[in-house]
Amino acid sequence: MFSTRSDIFLESALVLAAGVALLTLLLLGLIVALRWRRAHELRRMRSFEKRWRPVLMAASMGPVDGALPALAGREQFAFLKLWNYLHESLHGEASQHLNALARRLKCHEAARRMLDARDRATRLLAILTLGHLRDDAARHALRSAAARPDTVLSLLAARALIQIDAAGGAETLFPLVVSRRDWDIARLSRILAPAREACRTLISESIMRLGQPARMRALELAAALRLDLPSRHLVLLLRPGEPPEAIAASLRLVRHPQHVPAMRALLGHADWRVRCESIAAIARLGEPADVRSLARLLQDEQWWVRYGAAQALVDSPLLRPGELEELCATAGPEAKGILSHVIAERSLA
Repeated sequence: MFSTRSDIFLESALVLAAGVALLTLLLLGLIVALRWRRAHELRRMRSFEKRWRPVLMAASMGPVDGALPALAGREQFAFLKLWNYLHESLHGEASQHLNALARRLKCHEAARRMLDARDRATRLLAILTLGHLRDDAARHALRSAAARPDTVLSLLAARALIQIDAAGGAETLFPLVVSRRDWDIARLSRILAPAREACRTLISESIMRLGQPARMRALELAAALRLDLPSRHLVLLLRPGEPPEAIAASLRLVRHPQHVPAMRALLGHADWRVRCESIAAIARLGEPADVRSLARLLQDEQWWVRYGAAQALVDSPLLRPGELEELCATAGPEAKGILSHVIAERSLA
């Protein structure tokens, strides 16, 4: 009985060892195959770049005459990656020459087809290509892409629409700009910079009709683009009864001294964010008479208000010679502390 059981264990061990050996051989074969495939891909890519990089470099300097190398369908993706990489660093006539080369190779048609690809990287490359090509026929597809929930893809589509037609693209994108919280304002401002005037018109015409979340987005974008809104709108937006966030955002847009009386009134606003922005606005546009009001805010209960008032006073051209030293000497402990803090910061800078 024991012998029979030992034979079963031995046979099982031999089968297991054979299975492990076979699996090891399969893994080794897979590794070899993958390494061969990788090496093959690298050789093919080097061959591709050897053929096309000189052509693209020549195209960036002027029109390319004569026959072009053959571009196989499976090489479209690699070509467009290389073409876009070069395009991102060029402007003016060099970009136009690259576009002419791409159109000779029917890249605009290939990019339109790639927009419907299942692979996300392919769709992103297609959008990037169509933007650089300023392909007007792709506008409708790019509008649809800009409305998709994918943040990166939608922002890239928004950029492509602005590249194709700055004013028209801004008008198309504006409802999305004021409604999509996932679109970062700083990045949006870089995308919309070529459409700055169109954005100013759109925001000016719609700001008083927008609901509160959309209005805040519009005001933040206006500040990022450094737009001048009509004074008649700013007067309404600076009313003390408006939402504090909207008042604070509007104060960042004030560029004219005619709004100084409204800014002075807001120095005593209940919301500390409004007081902070009022201080910054007074520092830009105020008069020597405002020094006393700023000095009083050195005693404010909110540290950021005290800090803003101290910065405004230390950096202010409104102070008479020796007036800052006089303020430091006569101020209370909190005011003296925050003034000393800001003075030390400036001396370190």
